[in-house]
Amino acid sequence: MSDIDDIRRQMAQIRRDMHVDVSQVVGEVEEAMDWRSVIRNHPYVALGVGLAVGYFIVPKRRGRVERAAERVRPLLEASATPVYEAAAPEKPRKSLGRRAVGWALGLLWPLVSQSAQAYASMWLESQLKQHLNLNPHPAPPGDDSSSPKGGPGDPYGGDAVYRMPKRG
Repeated sequence: MSDIDDIRRQMAQIRRDMHVDVSQVVGEVEEAMDWRSVIRNHPYVALGVGLAVGYFIVPKRRGRVERAAERVRPLLEASATPVYEAAAPEKPRKSLGRRAVGWALGLLWPLVSQSAQAYASMWLESQLKQHLNLNPHPAPPGDDSSSPKGGPGDPYGGDAVYRMPKRG
């Protein structure tokens, strides 16, 4: 009977080993086929490939405009009526200082607007907390009695969340 039990144990061990090996192979194949993992592992190569693809895919505008002008030129020359266009008044060129200020504001405006939005959201959140009275009795500093006990995975301590009473 011990020979049969040994064979069964060996077969079970082989099954477990095969399961682990197959799981590892499946994980490696999934990682190799996931494009995000390629970018995560080789970010500079991915950036270079993206720039190269963008450079070669995006058409050059000059060539298209010149080809269109060449197609239209014979039609304009063949027309008997001369075409007179009013000359557009030229805009005065902006000074270097004005261009620099515009450039600086263009760079700084997103930072300023995001900071203002963050401040406004924090202020609004504090006003809502005060209005809803979410923390009616703040704990004095150094008092750890209100902190949750236990570690990750432990059940919630059971402290009730304050809710406004129903009206009517």
